[in-house]
Amino acid sequence: MPELTSMVVVGVDGSAQSMAALKWADSYATTTGARLRIVTTWVWPLNYGSAFGYEGLTPGADALSVLEKARAELTIPETRVETVCREGGAGPVLVAESKDAALLVVGSHGFGAIGRVVLGSVSNHCVNHDSCPVLVVR
Repeated sequence: MPELTSMVVVGVDGSAQSMAALKWADSYATTTGARLRIVTTWVWPLNYGSAFGYEGLTPGADALSVLEKARAELTIPETRVETVCREGGAGPVLVAESKDAALLVVGSHGFGAIGRVVLGSVSNHCVNHDSCPVLVVR
């Protein structure tokens, strides 16, 4: 098992639930002196198994915008914050980005099709696959 660090990882997607997770992680990191890694992901939309797009579709740029908005909400000193924007599924990326973290913080559900369920697919994936403690914020 990897040695725990003073890194707190939080997943954001711009939803109210992820912003609540960010607020909790910011407060926790500020109180404990931990560093904070804010992670967002993006994927190309699929249509019948094939990627599709249209002029002006910029999922990577949209994800960077989510990170900028999230970073603007923080109270923790900038020197203790890093951001990560990666292409891929949110669950696997969050698990990979938190493999050496002390804690992963996620919202209970976001913009996914399962958003009406109490525990969303991303938080469920993280709880079942991560090697560090996972806090799901409702």
